[in-house]
Amino acid sequence: MSESRDRKPSVIKKRFPWGWVVLGLLGVGALVAMMAARGGPVAVSVSSPTVFKAGERNPLVTASGYLVARTRATLSSKVLGRVSWLGVQEGSHVTKGQILARLESPDLAASRDQVQAQLDQARVDLDRAEKLRTLGIQDAATVDRLRSQKLTLEAQLAYQNALLDSMALKAPFSGVVTQKLSEVGETVAPGSAGGANAINAILVMADFDTLEVEVEVNEASIAKLKRGMPAEIRVDALDGQGGRANLKGRLREIYPSSNRQKAVVIVRVAFVEKDALLVPDMGAKVTFLGEAYPQDVVVLGREQVKKQDGKPFVWVVENGLAMRKVVTVKAENPIGLEVDGLAKDAQLIVAPPESLKPGAKVRVKQG
Repeated sequence: MSESRDRKPSVIKKRFPWGWVVLGLLGVGALVAMMAARGGPVAVSVSSPTVFKAGERNPLVTASGYLVARTRATLSSKVLGRVSWLGVQEGSHVTKGQILARLESPDLAASRDQVQAQLDQARVDLDRAEKLRTLGIQDAATVDRLRSQKLTLEAQLAYQNALLDSMALKAPFSGVVTQKLSEVGETVAPGSAGGANAINAILVMADFDTLEVEVEVNEASIAKLKRGMPAEIRVDALDGQGGRANLKGRLREIYPSSNRQKAVVIVRVAFVEKDALLVPDMGAKVTFLGEAYPQDVVVLGREQVKKQDGKPFVWVVENGLAMRKVVTVKAENPIGLEVDGLAKDAQLIVAPPESLKPGAKVRVKQG
């Protein structure tokens, strides 16, 4: 009996529901924390509106594209031949008329020398015949035949010189060699297709002074553009270079054709100011600029403007409270919506939660 009495207290101690007690305490703590959170301020992120100062130009259309050289050429030989000399490399600066490469031409040089020798003899024979003609010894027909022979040989010599000249590849304009497509010893031929598709071409060169940006503009926006209007060019390769990334330009040409599949029109934008780092095929973004703003204008992102009962509004932080601020949308540009009724230093709530109510306490997140 005494042993059984001694065991009962230990059994009761083991079966006490300590796990349920701990779980209950955690639930009560979570409930208290949730109630405290409901009564506390909502953490939000804020941003400032974009402000265009009076005198700054209105952005009308934005388009992306690539840098291209208006003056560019893929150089091929005029005749079939083998490259015997190449005087340039990628990046070489050349001037108009400079010899860039030569083809093997010993047979043409020999033919030219042969015609030159025949011409020299023909000139001697003609000179002798004309002297004898003045003495009455030589007849006129012989003199005429020798003169005709000299003229024929002069024409043949000019032809041989032209053939030899075609064996030298000359720069058609001043510029920079961007690609070397052949090496010494390779056989090249006249290109059967122009441009970058030339077959057996030797070099590609471009005039960097004619660099411009080619962009595709949506057909719906092309009516806003006109030749000569100013533009801002942002070159991807210059990002992180401060003010160098934004360069001034002007609309040079709107191509008189449209791409029916993409519904776009090609537009070329010339640089008003350039950077030494610019090369063809760099990516760029162009913003075409309209007239200058007569006064400061506040611009908001499209996602920041909400609507209630058809009236646009934005969420702002005022005195630590979330407030709905009714605004008037005046115009739209590539950056966003131009609005009235909002202070330039307003604190806009970024991505406000769906449960946010007007007058709710908010806390601005740091960083």
